[in-house]
Amino acid sequence: MIHFNFSRIFKLKGIVRPFTYLTKNGYSAGYATKLTNNRVHEINLVRLEKFCRDFNCTPNDILDFKPSSNDSISKDHALHTLTKKELDTELIYKINALPADKIQQIHNILKEME
Repeated sequence: MIHFNFSRIFKLKGIVRPFTYLTKNGYSAGYATKLTNNRVHEINLVRLEKFCRDFNCTPNDILDFKPSSNDSISKDHALHTLTKKELDTELIYKINALPADKIQQIHNILKEME
């Protein structure tokens, strides 16, 4: 089944309080609640584009595919490209727990990617 996974984007971006972040960036409280709790089941393209622009991501970053237990979809089906690994902890906490020299290495790698 295909579903939206907004919480993954929040974790990747290091946003600890997504509701607060969203409302400060122009999202209504009701819609921010839906996004924060992954209760969006459909989204119009204007809202999807706004979210992608605001978070520098693509729709594929938000979509996730998890086949149901009785699903007979083949392992090489294109939908599996939407399957994402779960993020067990906040990335920013992992980075902050690293020694300074390792953080510097990450910084150098990121600078090379620019």
